[in-house]
Amino acid sequence: MISKKKNKSSGEAFDLFLTEVGKKLKSYREAAGYTSYEHFAYDKNIGRAQYGKYERGTEDMRLSSLFKLLEALNISWEEFFEGK
Repeated sequence: MISKKKNKSSGEAFDLFLTEVGKKLKSYREAAGYTSYEHFAYDKNIGRAQYGKYERGTEDMRLSSLFKLLEALNISWEEFFEGK
């Protein structure tokens, strides 16, 4: 009997991607000196509830939203998507 390796479904893979993006956003926010995502969102004129969902990886975001967040964090998309 040949065993096949079970692949993650695209839904699970995307959920993992959202979680990892959220972790990176949180890491950069904290590195910028914001201990609270709510204070960061308020200071950068970003919806607090929505931003919280992004950090938790529970909400998909548009590329325009990601672009706005990266500008607010003062980091390039190249830096954001590096494997660090």
